[in-house]
Amino acid sequence: MVSTMTKQPMDVDLELFELMFPGKLVGKAVIDANARMIGVIRNVRIQIPSPTISLTIKGLDTEFTVKSENIQAVGNVVQLNVTIKHSEPIEINDIIKLRTEIQEELIHFFSLLKS
Repeated sequence: MVSTMTKQPMDVDLELFELMFPGKLVGKAVIDANARMIGVIRNVRIQIPSPTISLTIKGLDTEFTVKSENIQAVGNVVQLNVTIKHSEPIEINDIIKLRTEIQEELIHFFSLLKS
């Protein structure tokens, strides 16, 4: 009896950050299809070998993923083509707070890598 093992490709989930903060995407405000400001981009996620690209959005007391096909436009803000019902609308001062939280997380993360 011959046994053959087939290797299934393993999914790899990568989180990408930019070296400058805020960057071209990370830290940018996100607006849903109802024109509600709902958060900022925390990071870009890529899953391979699928490949799937998505954005992690950080809102007030929430964090969620939006697939790339739900992005309508990227400019001064990121406009989604879907309504995000589970995220409360935020104000400009919340954007500053969320960016600061992300920046502190990145500083902590990179300091752990150095040690």
